[in-house]
Amino acid sequence: MTRREVDLNGTSWWLGQAPEGADPARPRWEELDQIGEWLPATVPGNVRADLIRAGRLPDLLYGRQADASQWVDEHCWWFRRPLSLLAKPGERVHLCLRGVDYIGDVYVNGHHLARHEGMFSPQCYEIGHLLQPENELALRIVGSHWLPNDRSSLWLKFLNILESRVSSLSSRFPQRRETLKCQMSFGWDFAPPLRTMGIWDDVYATLSQGILIQDAAVQQASVDGKARLLVDVTIDSNYEGTAQLRCTLTGETFEGTAVTACRLVEVAAGPNRHTIELDVDQPRLWWPWDHGRPDLYRLAIEVWQGGRLLDSFTRTVGLRQIEFEDWALYLNGHRVYARGANWVPSHILPGLAREADYLSLLSLARQANMNMLRVWGGGLREKRSFYNLCDRMGILVWQEFPLACAFLTRYPNSASYLHLVEAEIQSIVRDLRQHASLVIWCGGNEFSPTRNAPLVETLSRVVAREDPSRPFLPASPGDGDNHNWKVWHHYQAPAAYRDDEAQFASEFGLQAPPEEASLRNFIPAEELWPIGPSWAFHGADPGKLRRYARPFLQDREQELASFICASQRAQVLGLQVAIEHYRRRKARGCGGVLVWQLNEPWPAISWALVDFYRRTKPAYDMVRRLFQPLLISLDFPLRPYCTGAQIPVDIWIVNDRHHTLTRCEVDVVLWDGLGKAVNRFTQEVDITPDSARRLGQVKWILPSGPDWRLSGQLSCRGQCLARNEYELSMVDTIRPTLRQQLRSAISSLFLPS
Repeated sequence: MTRREVDLNGTSWWLGQAPEGADPARPRWEELDQIGEWLPATVPGNVRADLIRAGRLPDLLYGRQADASQWVDEHCWWFRRPLSLLAKPGERVHLCLRGVDYIGDVYVNGHHLARHEGMFSPQCYEIGHLLQPENELALRIVGSHWLPNDRSSLWLKFLNILESRVSSLSSRFPQRRETLKCQMSFGWDFAPPLRTMGIWDDVYATLSQGILIQDAAVQQASVDGKARLLVDVTIDSNYEGTAQLRCTLTGETFEGTAVTACRLVEVAAGPNRHTIELDVDQPRLWWPWDHGRPDLYRLAIEVWQGGRLLDSFTRTVGLRQIEFEDWALYLNGHRVYARGANWVPSHILPGLAREADYLSLLSLARQANMNMLRVWGGGLREKRSFYNLCDRMGILVWQEFPLACAFLTRYPNSASYLHLVEAEIQSIVRDLRQHASLVIWCGGNEFSPTRNAPLVETLSRVVAREDPSRPFLPASPGDGDNHNWKVWHHYQAPAAYRDDEAQFASEFGLQAPPEEASLRNFIPAEELWPIGPSWAFHGADPGKLRRYARPFLQDREQELASFICASQRAQVLGLQVAIEHYRRRKARGCGGVLVWQLNEPWPAISWALVDFYRRTKPAYDMVRRLFQPLLISLDFPLRPYCTGAQIPVDIWIVNDRHHTLTRCEVDVVLWDGLGKAVNRFTQEVDITPDSARRLGQVKWILPSGPDWRLSGQLSCRGQCLARNEYELSMVDTIRPTLRQQLRSAISSLFLPS
């Protein structure tokens, strides 16, 4: 018989606060009897989420109420639930917990299974010998007040404190690097300090016969036009003998002929690894959505003994090959220009992220013509459904490990810390390596690989051992990859983006408030306008917001509505200048452009294109237009224009797809303020595949009147393929003040090198 899985998620859980004086280092099962009140709990979830539902905490999203929950960290917390597992004779039972945040002790019927540290590594325990007719599962979560704080030298701890006080990433928890916990939970410039605790990912039990298939790693090679798959199967056995290993590959997103391979293997008691090969004729390759179909196969692995099925295991795989050279990504031999955004956790309490949240946000990314998301290193290894959806939607994933921002200081290099890193990163790589959408591993965000050599060596070694098919980047930014914060953090005008000659632009952006309806959901009325303290609590930098809004404010009466509009127009202008610059630079080797950021984990005044309530900002519509695989781009000097001035316009066509378009018509028009076309340029062109090409330049004299516009359209046989538009009145030429230049120079000292 095949394995059975019992879902242990849901609302059958209870939450209890450990008694006062309980020792966080020495859990005792007897504590359960000392807890006077048990509150309903939901798994996956979070301690704070359960306390909110029970009325013990206020809404943490509103105003500055998140600070009202800091007391939660001062206590340990118990989760418990009944465990109904009716094992049949000969069945083995394994308990699996995919994500416990952050240090937890696991019990079944009072038996202590283990103490585990690590938010991202799954735990699996064989518990069949402990089961009774009635069973109880319990977990004790150590309060975040007692997170590890002994892995760095005194000098490093001093630097941590110094950096937290003088850098732009101020934090009340300067020793955050002592753990591999989601770094954002310690407080970020778009998220509050909430050191989360709880069971944040799935819990289930697996019942199988004498053998349990634990994992299957699939490596792909091309041989004479075929796809050869090497399937490395890890099994755990409680007997010795001969068994048949059988692998069957069938189409999951299409119909096709099944491919099967069988092999007799000698099984020893305990862990075993066996490899089996499958050759696939005329494979259906996986492509990102803008280059083809993201076709997927289903791989079924079975272990038989005679006519008896001992265990079965299925995995979805995509057949494709990855190369990464000089910041150019190649899939199946074709260059893929990356157009996308940075992804941050969808909720400040990660246990609350559901498949519906992922689907909503990923659909918005796809509708904005994005083909890549960078899963930022201050966040998570997301849940399975995130990567499953990316596989099916054809969205590429740049996955970073949970390490972010070490400027003055560095990460610990103690043996205990590096051992933790190796265990956690190994789990992340093994968990995600089967996903076709994942194309890049990256060590993390904004730290120096040189100063963190022991850490990077550990990361590199794990990736090389567990997933040699994918490229590994030590950190972002790196040589050739740029986080361009001259605009916003360094107060420069958007024209400064055009000085960037990076081969890859993986971070840049401007803050903008969401629409007023969203602001009213989380900013108290008395703090809404003029800007009150809750704005900064929710991430706003009022000084920079005012600086970038200034060119677009119509009068000196700064009302909330006009301030929101002006800030949003500034964000639109900045992203338009940057994205078009990086896309034109494809002609000079730029491999991609990723906006900071797609989403936000709580209601904020942030760089996000989509606010917490899934309302899009005007910049989202601009990005959707500029991320079309086929782009017409007009390049002209960014300066104030007046009647009679000459404007030189360079005309560019960017084609990210791999097919030729012939006899297309380019139509570029200068419009006056009344919507009348005053100059027009047309040309018939053939568009080469995978190219960025300057067609030429036109020079026009601006007519009388304000509000001139430029438009460009690309058509083929009467069908509009791409359109772009520019408001010549949208211009920002403000130079940083001396004080701002000094602040920028100081902040530059904290950038990794």
